[in-house]
Amino acid sequence: MDLSIIIVTYNSLEPVERCIASIETHEPRCAYEIIVVDNSSIDGTAAAVARRFPRVRVVANAENLGYSRGVNQGIRLSIGRAILILNPDIIAREGSIDRLMEFLDAHPDAGIVGSKLVYPDGRLQHSCRSFYTLGALVLRRTFLGALFPRAKPLRDHLLLDYDHETPRTVDWIIGACMLVRREALEKVGAMDERFFLYFEDIDWCNRMKRHGWSVYYAPSSVMTHTYERSSARSVLRKPFLIHMLSLMRYYEKWNRFFYAVRRNRGAIKASVFAVSDLAALNLSFLAAYYLRNLLQPLFELGLYPIGWYGPFILFYNLVFFIALVAGGLYRVRRETPFSEEFMRLVRAVFLGLVVLMAATYISRVRIYSRAVVLGQAGIAVFALALFRRVIRELHRELVKARFDLKRVLDIGSKEEAVELTERLAGAPELGIDVVGYVGAGAGALGTSEDLPDLLERFKIQEVIICQSRQNDRALLPFLAHSRRRVIQIRMISPLARFLGQGVRVEEFAGLAVFSLERRILFEFERGIKRICDCVAGAVALPFVECAFLAYRLYGRMKGTVTFFGEGRRGRRGRSFVWPRALRASGREAGDFAKPALCLALIGGTLSLVGPPSLYEGQANEFAGALLRVRPGITGRWRLSRRGSRRQALEEEALGLESWSLERDIMTFMESIGALCSGAYPRWFFSKGDAA
Repeated sequence: MDLSIIIVTYNSLEPVERCIASIETHEPRCAYEIIVVDNSSIDGTAAAVARRFPRVRVVANAENLGYSRGVNQGIRLSIGRAILILNPDIIAREGSIDRLMEFLDAHPDAGIVGSKLVYPDGRLQHSCRSFYTLGALVLRRTFLGALFPRAKPLRDHLLLDYDHETPRTVDWIIGACMLVRREALEKVGAMDERFFLYFEDIDWCNRMKRHGWSVYYAPSSVMTHTYERSSARSVLRKPFLIHMLSLMRYYEKWNRFFYAVRRNRGAIKASVFAVSDLAALNLSFLAAYYLRNLLQPLFELGLYPIGWYGPFILFYNLVFFIALVAGGLYRVRRETPFSEEFMRLVRAVFLGLVVLMAATYISRVRIYSRAVVLGQAGIAVFALALFRRVIRELHRELVKARFDLKRVLDIGSKEEAVELTERLAGAPELGIDVVGYVGAGAGALGTSEDLPDLLERFKIQEVIICQSRQNDRALLPFLAHSRRRVIQIRMISPLARFLGQGVRVEEFAGLAVFSLERRILFEFERGIKRICDCVAGAVALPFVECAFLAYRLYGRMKGTVTFFGEGRRGRRGRSFVWPRALRASGREAGDFAKPALCLALIGGTLSLVGPPSLYEGQANEFAGALLRVRPGITGRWRLSRRGSRRQALEEEALGLESWSLERDIMTFMESIGALCSGAYPRWFFSKGDAA
């Protein structure tokens, strides 16, 4: 197949029928196909096109996915060596498509070629343009453009001084008519789906040029563009708002100023968190002071006026800020779990509290209430966590809206790049935009020597080095200067998951090595873990018993909950009964309705956090390692929704050697939702070893 023609429609029945009819009337000489992607039109576009044009392949979406996603749908279905993307309000003239194809074949450097577009009355449309400048943007998007139609920024942007009769390379062409070479598409990628509507054509042309392809204007091919702008009648009913959002996304992606901001995002985000932390600390102090004042009858001594605390508050801010810095809380990472950040906050606040309490004993000025100091520490932990959580949620919403995406370059093989891209696509909350990879092969952006140029050309903020390239000495100059370029570097290692904390880089006999610190307090932490299990079981038991009785009464009345037990193996292979509570739907009820779990915690059969328990008689090569410790009610295995039982057990067995109490606490915090809802991996209640 030589040519695939893709038309995306939304409530464009009459225009798209005219468009397809004009193509069939002036059929191209080459073999071609037509694909219409309908974005949930309410005027019957999909059905009418399928009925009138049986050769046309129609894709009917259940919702309006946006223009770029619609185009990409069509591209995935297409098989032509060239793809012609048309708006539904285009009318093909005799020979117009043939001349486009001839131009593409005659210019092997052409990634995109656009036709000369005219209005139905024959007037020229300025469909080829230069990239926006600030002056052109102001003139195009305000009334000033009408007042100064011949202003130089506008002339340069619309190429008004160009005769539009000779072919030439341009910065970009409007997306109403774009012929795209398949080879260029495979290297550059499809349209960026963060653009719901508008600016997807500018972005595509920009990416073509950055990948070394040219964008051409071919006036020998002429098509009529009625310019009905059916896309403006979107379901959002706010085309101007959509246009502005797309404009912001485009500039956030490519503008030098925004690139400089993103490269220094660490300092900017650290500043935002520092201001937030200081606000939380001072509010916590005021809350503790006035709470102490409210509870005055319970204390023997009175409370000095808040004004007397001025110097102490300054000292208080300084101490806690230094503790937060020392705790690494301003090395901000969007992928840092909330539980890990919370534990860092606890450590930092505890350190600050120790210093403050020592200061109140050493100081001879008796105005400081130790009750206030203790109270503010407790409040500060939750205030700091709350303020930080709000900031992270706001940022997460920005990422969902496709802003502040981190542009990443992969260094590795093509297979590693594909696997990494697929993994990151499954974690959209990280906001990662994989630009491409550096390595061998036709699809690579370049080699190690090209890295400095690639970083600037594609506005890269982070580089991920895969395992296959970690011995490449050609990367040394790049790694040595990466800090100065403010580029974040990650190295993927299969061992990283199991190294745990206490890992540092040091020199050993002239070699750079990873060193793992000895766990001096390992057995002490194990003892603390056992105490925590007992305390948690004893505290939770009365509440869980009440929930269990309520569930049982409700289940008898409605017949919706069934309670029973299953035989499992615990520590050293000892048998115990795992309590089950099934709803009528077949889903597991929450663990808060299972008092037997609390009794198992107190009795030492189970731990709050640990590896998954195995069924009686269930064989597995990792069973020996897992049965050395108490199985857990929850663990990393419970948070995983992917993979098989074998994968989960392998990770749990290998992770036993890097166990830490802090990691258990973080895992428990992340598991609270699963404990309440009763969510388990599918394989947990399956007796088959291959589950």
